[in-house]
Amino acid sequence: MTQQEEQYVHFVSCTDSLNTAWWLLNEIKQSSRDSRTAAAFQFAIVEYAKPYRTSYGATGRHRLDDTHVPLTHRTLHNRLLATRDQRLAHSDLTVMEAKVHVADTSIGQRAFIVQNVLHGAAELSNIDFIIDLIEQTLVSMYAESDRLEKLLPLSTDAV
Repeated sequence: MTQQEEQYVHFVSCTDSLNTAWWLLNEIKQSSRDSRTAAAFQFAIVEYAKPYRTSYGATGRHRLDDTHVPLTHRTLHNRLLATRDQRLAHSDLTVMEAKVHVADTSIGQRAFIVQNVLHGAAELSNIDFIIDLIEQTLVSMYAESDRLEKLLPLSTDAV
């Protein structure tokens, strides 16, 4: 695969991830909320963030920049990426703001940790804004996908 073809494949896979996130969020919105809602929402955020994180290919690294993210949703976009990076894919200690307290107890010295409780579904109340963010991003990306596809050379080998 050429570098141009790999970039195209990456771009199309980015639209696929965003479409998966969009579909999941719409399913969550239409369903009655239960114990699975938070997990589904968190997975939707991971799918949303996936295009904006490094993907390794044979010809190099690929990452979608925020060119297609509407300016009106840029703050939300950044919060969603931070949620993925600091809470869902990793457990950043800095956001926990943990404090350790050591005390003598009746059973000996014990260490206690006080920390922020972080919920990966904290943005769930913004589901409509997230859906709108994804829809506007995809509209821009579909136009770019068409442009990129037209730049690809015709294949000379049989499929």
